[in-house]
Amino acid sequence: MDSMPFFHADRVFTIVFLEDLSFSEVRTILDELLAEDAFSPHVLEHRGFYQIKLDGVSFSVWVSQTEVIIQRVVS
Repeated sequence: MDSMPFFHADRVFTIVFLEDLSFSEVRTILDELLAEDAFSPHVLEHRGFYQIKLDGVSFSVWVSQTEVIIQRVVS
């Protein structure tokens, strides 16, 4: 498992991943999470897991504060 800081939408996130992800995938996933207000304390209390589909590929995504764990779902 690797991690890296990632600056997006004027915020710094820590992205944790098992396999290589493209910058486009990471940006799109973060945009979807931001649209769902996934980083607000109120939402974090009740939800921390997301299933996100991009171009026919599914990702399991966990959010904790500004840490985002992304795993590609292999079907």
